[in-house]
Amino acid sequence: MQKKFFTILLSILALHNIYSQQSANDFLSSGNKKQEELKFKEAIEDYNKAIKLEPENEMAFYYRANARFDMEDYKAALLDYDVCIQIKHDFIHAYFNRGNTYYEMDEYQKAIDDFTKTLSFDSTYFDSYFDRANAYFKIKDYKKSIQDFDSGLRLDPKNANGYYDRGNAFFYLEKFEDSLRDYNQAIKLNNGNAIYYFNRAIVKINLDLVEEGCSDLKKAEQLGDTDAKEYIKEICP
Repeated sequence: MQKKFFTILLSILALHNIYSQQSANDFLSSGNKKQEELKFKEAIEDYNKAIKLEPENEMAFYYRANARFDMEDYKAALLDYDVCIQIKHDFIHAYFNRGNTYYEMDEYQKAIDDFTKTLSFDSTYFDSYFDRANAYFKIKDYKKSIQDFDSGLRLDPKNANGYYDRGNAFFYLEKFEDSLRDYNQAIKLNNGNAIYYFNRAIVKINLDLVEEGCSDLKKAEQLGDTDAKEYIKEICP
């Protein structure tokens, strides 16, 4: 028994020596590779080891937060983003990702605040305009949503989703011509998205362009939109 204990002790010491020879960056690199392979739990284990070695390493908390976000463990992700920002107050990507975490938790005003903070660091961060626009849309502030889509599209004019989403905001303001224009542009940039055609069909029908609307519904159905079939039965000759 004594000999066995000694052998186990030597094994533990050997593992400790191997562990101590690995740096926090080694564990971060390993974790990031596992993250890319969608092995989130294993990645988190590596990030935990990095944090144990360097408790003030903001990147370890940031990467662990991202892994937790991908696992949809949003509350845990928030805690890590909070620590990350406490360590590095101007970590723009941490604010941005925390904003998206709040968005997924339906806390839209907090999301807006974080996207606004991101833009205070970099006014050309176009993803923040788009995501803040979507958060404004969720709280039904369609005018501010459109303003942010305007800003985002000036910086990223080939963003099909940006035009589509702005078209939705125009639709809720009953600005159907503007909505149609944006759906047209979205389809011009990406003609393989069923929902673009479906929503453009609804706008056209609201503009009494029923035949054109039906053509879009049929295209949406061809692309896999399951709702389009029912609308075709009800509306189209």
